[in-house]
Amino acid sequence: MKKKTWMLGLAIALGLSLTSCSQESNLAESKQGRLFLNLKSETGFSKTTRALNEKSYANTDNYQIVVTDKNDNVKLNCKGSDLQNFTGITLPLGGFKVQAFYGEEHAYSRDAFYVYGETVGNIAGDDMQTVTVTCTPTCGRIAVNFAPEMATYYQGYNVTFTGTEAMGTNVISWLENDTEPWYVKLNEGGETISFTITTTTKSEYVDGNKNSVTTKTGTFKLDRNKAYKMNISPAYTPTTEGQLDINVTIDESTNDSEHDIEIDVDWI
Repeated sequence: MKKKTWMLGLAIALGLSLTSCSQESNLAESKQGRLFLNLKSETGFSKTTRALNEKSYANTDNYQIVVTDKNDNVKLNCKGSDLQNFTGITLPLGGFKVQAFYGEEHAYSRDAFYVYGETVGNIAGDDMQTVTVTCTPTCGRIAVNFAPEMATYYQGYNVTFTGTEAMGTNVISWLENDTEPWYVKLNEGGETISFTITTTTKSEYVDGNKNSVTTKTGTFKLDRNKAYKMNISPAYTPTTEGQLDINVTIDESTNDSEHDIEIDVDWI
């Protein structure tokens, strides 16, 4: 009896040992992990215009989310609103990429822009990860503010912009009665944009040494997810000849902060 009892105990011990080794082996050889997602939108424009409601870009429920594995197989394709009940997805070992986006991308537009975010990572065996994807616009925003006094001295005035890579040789215009901003696609790190201000002076203010139509050119730096307002106002010195000029400043407005940036301008 003692011998049988000893043999039974040995069998149980060996069984437990084998079971434990089996569990450890399965854990070590796990070929997948689990991924959980958070989504953020950082649009610094925060303004509603007649052309579009920028607040819709701040609502991550509107975004599309795509998760791909190391072989570029799509493992998840859903709306941002689906994350409210999201319990994670299983991914194979190796690299993964999470992309989130919303809107339409154009070289320049007044009624749409594009917001994009991307995060890459790596899944290890029996791994559980939570990643946050932050989405930002791929464009900068430009607006022009003509001072009311411009109409006193000029019978016409406008601004044109050009020079970004996406625009190529195309030109966008801001006429004296325009109110809607332009959204201009930019490379990462920002780009320099060129502007030309064209004015037609009223006859009573034309300098005898100048033409009635004059232009002023310059450049300034645009960055993604930043808004810029070009303020243009007249500068008139009433002398016998009549000296008329314009002042140009650029307000950079980002995340509710504003400050002037310097620009170089030349008369042509």
